[in-house]
Amino acid sequence: MPSTPRTEAPLKKRLVGLSMLLVVAGLGFGGYSYWPAMPDAPRWMGAGDDTPRSGGTFVFHHESNVRSLDPHLAYDELSGMAVRLIYDGLLDYDYDSNLVPSLAEALPSITDEGKTFRFRLRRGVRFHPLPGLPEGRELTAEDVRWSMERLLSHTTGSPGFPLYKAIEGAEEFHRGDADHVTGIRVLDRYGIEFHLTEPDQTFLNAMAMTFAYPVAHETYERWGDEANLHPAGTGPFVFDSWERGVDLRFSRNRHYWRPHHPGPDHMIFQENLQRAVAFMRFLNGDLDAIHRQTTPDYLLIKGAEAWAPYRLEFPKASVAGIGMNCEIPPFDNIHVRRAIAFAIDRRGWARARAGRLAPAGQLLPPMIPGYDAELPNLQVLDLERAREEMRLAGHPDGLDEEIVVLFGEGETSRFYGELLQQDLARIGIRVRIRQVNFAVYLDQTGKPHTVGAFNAGWNMDFPDPSNFLDVLFNSRSIHPEHSENRSFYRNPELDRILDTARSETDRERRIAMYRHANDIVAHDAPWAFTYYPMSLEAWQPYVKNYRPHPIWSQDYRDVWLDLPRRRASRSLFGTGRPRNVAATLFPFGGLR
Repeated sequence: MPSTPRTEAPLKKRLVGLSMLLVVAGLGFGGYSYWPAMPDAPRWMGAGDDTPRSGGTFVFHHESNVRSLDPHLAYDELSGMAVRLIYDGLLDYDYDSNLVPSLAEALPSITDEGKTFRFRLRRGVRFHPLPGLPEGRELTAEDVRWSMERLLSHTTGSPGFPLYKAIEGAEEFHRGDADHVTGIRVLDRYGIEFHLTEPDQTFLNAMAMTFAYPVAHETYERWGDEANLHPAGTGPFVFDSWERGVDLRFSRNRHYWRPHHPGPDHMIFQENLQRAVAFMRFLNGDLDAIHRQTTPDYLLIKGAEAWAPYRLEFPKASVAGIGMNCEIPPFDNIHVRRAIAFAIDRRGWARARAGRLAPAGQLLPPMIPGYDAELPNLQVLDLERAREEMRLAGHPDGLDEEIVVLFGEGETSRFYGELLQQDLARIGIRVRIRQVNFAVYLDQTGKPHTVGAFNAGWNMDFPDPSNFLDVLFNSRSIHPEHSENRSFYRNPELDRILDTARSETDRERRIAMYRHANDIVAHDAPWAFTYYPMSLEAWQPYVKNYRPHPIWSQDYRDVWLDLPRRRASRSLFGTGRPRNVAATLFPFGGLR
């Protein structure tokens, strides 16, 4: 549209405007002491009553979005956080990573040389209320059988199928050649038995995974594909609503089978909350826990003594790397993959992230059996070897075309992408970063011939090397959708070793097999391993009965709130470093 004619402002107004600008500039360049300091202490404390009780609302978050609430399909950290609120399993883990009974009365009896497992269910456990069943109904052994068969059905397409294929008849049922799984036997209303074709040292671990959580068949019969939005389990919280991309809401299960289980009346799981925003909300008391931070925020909370009782830093049983699809050029060439593995400056990445990363040159983290600090094919920074691998690949001067690498959303993911760009440029590989949300990432990387390279990560499901090697690199973990083997890497020798190791009862021989498998994967480089993460979690002083779980990420199902909360005696702004007013008023670089 036409603009109005420009006129000169009166001299007085011009002088006033200039004076205000000089004041702001003066604050930005030299007036730090007049601006409130960044808060470095809790703003809110609890009521001071250590008696566990129910009430209040617990608010937590993640920087991405939940993919699914269907435990047979949800196989990612974010979805697991929500699934664990709604559902229970027959088995669970305590804080020492020991298997313990949950919906089962006790650990199962094991007979037939480790091939038969018999469970007895607790009586009186009820599903959450359902349409037509407002009081819920009792969990039975038939529900467990129905849930396991849905998990194992080919039509479900569960990524968990390979973990249970040792059940007698599972593969025939999966192919559609049988109406039921012969190895799952309902004994009576509360008794169920699983018979395996061969011993499997990880079967009980698999039965503790979210895949094996019993579901109410009525939800699938009523809503079909929409059952994901109407979950009904037996867990401590009942699903209320899900505004995708915003938050998920839950209410306390007042008929939970565990007696005297206090907890918040409501849970709110906020999605897509970026780290810097989440951190400021946490300091303000609007979030009750936080688990990821930018580097400056990490340094602030780690250095603030007032937060010491309410934080914990620990190594995670996780690994990160750059995954490469072995079916898609140029990553179908082992020498290109090895060149990338030798070109990454893992120590440089750790320095750039304030020491929160431990360099990783192999799949298995140090706390997992099979890890070997002297692994023969350990991936290390070696530019001469990287350039030699590029020569062997037929690209002595680098790749002609740039490679596209898929990353998650957020500034931290982009930062990792930029580190990768710098490293690979030294061997003639140009990288284009493509960022997508987590649900899209999971969908695309889980399909064959779709994504060439991606920023990969894996969190332990249970403390056994098979959970890393079998899930990520066994060819049986390749599917038309939801592949766990997202590199689509196939190695018959590796498959043979892994299949043998699963049933090996001699621990030393079994661990030796996994060490060998670990070395094969490091050599063939379907992933260029980058780091093992350190995690710092913090929670508000009024949040009780929380500590990070060794198996489950951000497991808040047992917290309770010491309410009413009261204002902390320290200043709202603590005693932290002064904040730069220029950066506050001009966050995009207006003054420096």
